Amino acid sequence: LQHSVAVDSGFRNSGITVGRGGKIMMAVRSTHCLEVPLSHNGKLMVSEEYIEFLIHIANQKMEENI
Repeated sequence: LQHSVAVDSGFRNSGITVGRGGKIMMAVRSTHCLEVPLSHNGKLMVSEEYIEFLIHIANQKMEENI
């Protein structure tokens, strides 16, 4: 029931998992996310300024989640 409520409320990344000991865990995850590749084969592909910009955006998303 809780999973359905979470998904219906817009938390589409929510899920239920069962641990090794049989413990059932429910995760309600927000749709706010940020996935950005910064390097490739060990080489930084973006500027330090862009990384600072991403940190600012990520911090804003964290504040929205609170």
